[in-house]
Amino acid sequence: MIDSNSLFITVMGKGKKLGHLDRVFKSVQDYLTPKIPVSSGLSFWRELILTSIIFSIALLGSIAYVPSVYLAWTEGKTEVLWIDSFGLGLIYLLLLAKTFPFSLKAALVLTMNFSLGFSLLLFIGPEGGGLLWLFPFPVIAGVLFGLTPSLLGLLANAIAVFVVARLQMYMNLQWHMLPERMYVVGLNFIIANTIVCVPLTILMRGLQESVQRRHEYLTSLRLRKAHIYKSKRTLEKEISRRIEIERTLEENLREKEVLLHEIHHRVKNNLQIVSGMLNLQNMYSSESGTSEILSKAQSRITAMAMIHDHLYKQDKFANVDMKTYLESLLRHLVTSYFPTGNRIGFESDLDPVRLSMEKAIPCGLIVTELISNSLKHAFPKEVEGKISVQLKVEADKIHLTVKDDGVGMPSIQEWFGQGSKVKSDQDSLGLMIIRSLCSQLKAELDLKNVGGTSVCLIFKT
Repeated sequence: MIDSNSLFITVMGKGKKLGHLDRVFKSVQDYLTPKIPVSSGLSFWRELILTSIIFSIALLGSIAYVPSVYLAWTEGKTEVLWIDSFGLGLIYLLLLAKTFPFSLKAALVLTMNFSLGFSLLLFIGPEGGGLLWLFPFPVIAGVLFGLTPSLLGLLANAIAVFVVARLQMYMNLQWHMLPERMYVVGLNFIIANTIVCVPLTILMRGLQESVQRRHEYLTSLRLRKAHIYKSKRTLEKEISRRIEIERTLEENLREKEVLLHEIHHRVKNNLQIVSGMLNLQNMYSSESGTSEILSKAQSRITAMAMIHDHLYKQDKFANVDMKTYLESLLRHLVTSYFPTGNRIGFESDLDPVRLSMEKAIPCGLIVTELISNSLKHAFPKEVEGKISVQLKVEADKIHLTVKDDGVGMPSIQEWFGQGSKVKSDQDSLGLMIIRSLCSQLKAELDLKNVGGTSVCLIFKT
């Protein structure tokens, strides 16, 4: 068994010994390779085949030239000497003239091939090299130009044989063959030529069409690759641009969030300042009616200030967590308004709901007004009781309920304007605020006066 390392060393050694020969082969290959790129497809391969044919004829013709000329000279056939010399000279001219167009070189090769074969057949006869030179004529025509030129080449060969058979009867030639025998030899030659020529031409044309299809496919792939590369570059630029825009938007959003934080903080502080001023004014007020008005105004302002404080402490400004907000508001109302002695209990049942600030502020003001009204009217003469606040979500609607178990409110329907027309002396600022805020929320009212007073607002989220 041969070791792979020793085989590699042997091959490398032969490569070093044949270095000069490799350089010769490389030079010949570089010279024969067409200047047009291989990506041109069928044109490249036709040019390569034609160059290879010219090179092969030049090389083999040079080898056969000396013995052919010597034999013709000794036999006194000077025509052969001139024919061979002309053909070899034309081949070397085509080999050196690489700038000639393909069609011209192909036509000259075919002309030389047919002329050489016809001349040798005419002056030497079938026993010379005429038939041998005529044999590849239709094959070369088919390879270079197609099946129709190949069939025309076969027809030209048949005509050449017929013409030579007739001319020997009228010309004083050095050879002679009976016409019948010449026709038989020519017919066998054409049959053999057809058997070789037609399949080979069809095969070569099929290969050329395959090359052409491959070239078209590769061209399509290159175009698609270029299109994909262009699209990729466009997408990269678009992605870079979008990333830059997103970065800019994030910075702007961050700045706006800081500004919104600051705005809510300042609004809250301003409202607290106003609430504090009302509280100071209430301390210096001697009238109980004025003190009650100032306390209610302070509660309303505090309810709005707590919204801004809640938004300031959270990261999102689009909506308000109503459960957290109402719990804070109710703790403030318990601390500020509930009477001493714990005679009034307080309960809350709140679902986690988020509302926009446009709906959260009216809800907070309505809860403030309803609870203050229950404290004022539902439990007279030190009566004990309970106030409860509920916030529920049912079928995409908010149910905000404030109820107590106090003495009730017999005219609750009229007080909210759902019965007969309310008298003007019954109207108060709190009632007008509640009506206005219910209209703003587009809320439905569910009023009950059984076992106390229950006011339920139903509106969409």
